[in-house]
Amino acid sequence: MRAWFLLFILSIGAGGFFALLVALSRTPFLERFFPPNYFYHALVGHVDLALIMGLISFLIALWHWVFEERGGIPEKILSYGGSFLVFISALFALGQPIHNNYVPTIVHPTFFLGLLLYLISLLIVSLRFSSYMVNFLKTSIPHVFFISISVIVSFITVITFLLSIVKIKYMEELYLFFEKLFWIPGHTHQFINAALLISSWYLILRVSKVEISLRFRYVNYLLIVFPVILAVAQLILTDPISDTAKLITTYAYAVGIGIPTLLNGAIILYELGRRRSLYLNTLRISIILYFLGAAMGYMGVGTDLRVPAHYHTVIASILLSIMVLTYHLLKELGYRKGELPGLVKVQPYLYGTGMFFFVMGLFWAGVLGAPRKTPGVGYIDSPLLMLYMAIMGIGSILSVLGGIIFVLYSLYSVIRRW
Repeated sequence: MRAWFLLFILSIGAGGFFALLVALSRTPFLERFFPPNYFYHALVGHVDLALIMGLISFLIALWHWVFEERGGIPEKILSYGGSFLVFISALFALGQPIHNNYVPTIVHPTFFLGLLLYLISLLIVSLRFSSYMVNFLKTSIPHVFFISISVIVSFITVITFLLSIVKIKYMEELYLFFEKLFWIPGHTHQFINAALLISSWYLILRVSKVEISLRFRYVNYLLIVFPVILAVAQLILTDPISDTAKLITTYAYAVGIGIPTLLNGAIILYELGRRRSLYLNTLRISIILYFLGAAMGYMGVGTDLRVPAHYHTVIASILLSIMVLTYHLLKELGYRKGELPGLVKVQPYLYGTGMFFFVMGLFWAGVLGAPRKTPGVGYIDSPLLMLYMAIMGIGSILSVLGGIIFVLYSLYSVIRRW
């Protein structure tokens, strides 16, 4: 478990480092120290390390924690090696960055090898745990049940990636090629995130000594049914981004992820009552953020700033839940002792409040037609739109401060022990 938890800390730290480079590479007078368009390489490194490899590594650490299974050496070597190669390819601006959806890519053998090594490590470790998942799926303990689902979904996700690699023919238009390559596997991967989110909610309850029984078991199997449907679609569809494919992926999100996650979130909020603690308050904020992001998604987000408002809200919900679990694991694994420092106790509230203002500013700016992926302020044509973008900016500052506190404290705790 410790190896995967450390890889999560390192990946989150590296992702934060690349987020800093993204900012510096677009800062006047400092941009001259970076290669041309380095911004795009750093952005790929940030997303892939922090939001893909980092979150999956944390999930695998939870597998070991919950099932008390000792992992093997090969998958650890592959995962660390793969993450390192992705880090190197982004750091030294190797190849051409492509900002396709779900898995932004750098067209270079170093990046591809790193991604493949990490994928193989996920396959090995999911197979290791899948051997006894059937028994755990019968449990009435919520966090064990959803962790079991995450193992199965992780295995299915790897299968969809492998099917996509075999099926999708190379084409010279690189964005379209990688969009097709990662479209269905990327959607399947979101079921891993959903299982991680719900598992984290119930684990926060467990460490807070709040008991809630598993309910609506068969509804929760939607988290397995739709990944299977996506894998079959990857196998039989000739065009993975056709209208049919997009209809399937839309229903996968709306039904397969939305219903189980919203249902469990509502049950938890109801059962919590008036209980208060840092962990339980953060749990409430995480669930409320997910509800907000889901509402944005169900309303339809078009192609404006409501799109990043939707997915940033959901990502913030996941990150908040694993932040407080990280603080617990740092103590359980011996990386910290005693109470959390005062500033760290404020961190979840700072990050959660910041993300709320950030996404609400984005959403209402999008309602007024503000386009996504458009730098500058040339599109601002009204005082109201200016106000929403200012709210977004304030929220961004607060959430970044919260993220910095989390990353620095986590890294400090690990390094201090060493």
